[in-house]
Amino acid sequence: MRDLVNLRVDTTRELAEPTGPALQFVARLGDREPPLEALLVGGKSASGLLVYFPGFNTPLGPWEAAKCRMLADAFGEPVLVTEIPGMSRFGDALPARIRKRMLRGEIEAWAELMGDYQLAALENAGRGVPACVDLIGYSTGCSLAVAALRRWQAVARVRSVTLIEPVATLSRNLLTLEWHNLADVLRQPASYATNHAHGWVMRARRRQLREPWVRYGPVDLVAIAQVLGQPHLPGDLPLDGSLIVNLVRGERSDLCRRDAFRALHVSAPEAGVTIEVAGLGHPLWHSFPVLDAVVSLLGEAVQQGGGNVMESSALR
Repeated sequence: MRDLVNLRVDTTRELAEPTGPALQFVARLGDREPPLEALLVGGKSASGLLVYFPGFNTPLGPWEAAKCRMLADAFGEPVLVTEIPGMSRFGDALPARIRKRMLRGEIEAWAELMGDYQLAALENAGRGVPACVDLIGYSTGCSLAVAALRRWQAVARVRSVTLIEPVATLSRNLLTLEWHNLADVLRQPASYATNHAHGWVMRARRRQLREPWVRYGPVDLVAIAQVLGQPHLPGDLPLDGSLIVNLVRGERSDLCRRDAFRALHVSAPEAGVTIEVAGLGHPLWHSFPVLDAVVSLLGEAVQQGGGNVMESSALR
């Protein structure tokens, strides 16, 4: 079993502001499908791409662009992120056929649609699909990343999957899920407070608050909650060493339950890293000092483990 890194972050240390090009644009599948916002951060790369699946209620803009720049630096490749279908600044509802399946707790059609938008965004931006892709998800995005894995494997070699605060690791009814969510919402101020000493982070936050927020309807909200209440993870995530698996959890998280996370850690392959962040809960992804420390470890694990994964895959 691989080691678990217990990470305690000095949130007062100086943070360098990440730089690099960021293109924010509208991704379209066709005339009949609603649009989604997309971000493509970092320079062109023919060989690699990090596909980022964001969490619930995440608008795109300066705040996520700053995160993506940090990810691009750590992984050494551009980062693509789109809004989640059914949760966009345009406020378009989920297609009825997909909502119906989600209300039954199924995620596959939702993830397939998101994969379609991600590939369309690349095409809309004039980029081709690279030879190698890494997937990373936070919270809700963990479930989508794993469910979309086959979609991406059909068009590229997927080198790694990183799950930050995976939620759908056990079965929960909607009341329990909301109770755990409320407990972690109350931990948000502690995460945001770690940014106060860093001027560029706070400027990005103020700019983000002037941007439109994502909108969604009550029925779609219930559908999403039904999905997150199901034990979808690890699902189709290969744990046989054929790809790198990174895992991250906040020590105090209620949404990402400790026992379920530890079970995932125990079954994870040697390639990759497991990190537990001291003192924070589910909102750790909103702390830029934590992000700075965590993403460098994630990128290092992917860079170091890539050769071993290729060798392992060749032997199968």
